[in-house]
Amino acid sequence: MTSIGARHAFLRSFDIPTILLRYPRLVFAMRKVAALDGGEAARCIRDLKAGRRWSSDAVNHYGGTRRVASDAWRSRRLNSPAVN
Repeated sequence: MTSIGARHAFLRSFDIPTILLRYPRLVFAMRKVAALDGGEAARCIRDLKAGRRWSSDAVNHYGGTRRVASDAWRSRRLNSPAVN
């Protein structure tokens, strides 16, 4: 991959609409668990990928980006149908 291609891929991974399309189940779980809207959930994922601990006021009130993501992931796993 060229450096220009790598740069475009990196920037694309931090684009809010791309995050909404790439992680729809995680965004839905974040909206349900932490009472976020879609944009706040996508920004939380972006900030988590960037290594930031804090994001918007709603995310900070819940406990930070890692806590929102881990609780959303946990609720997604608990609420998923069991595979036999």
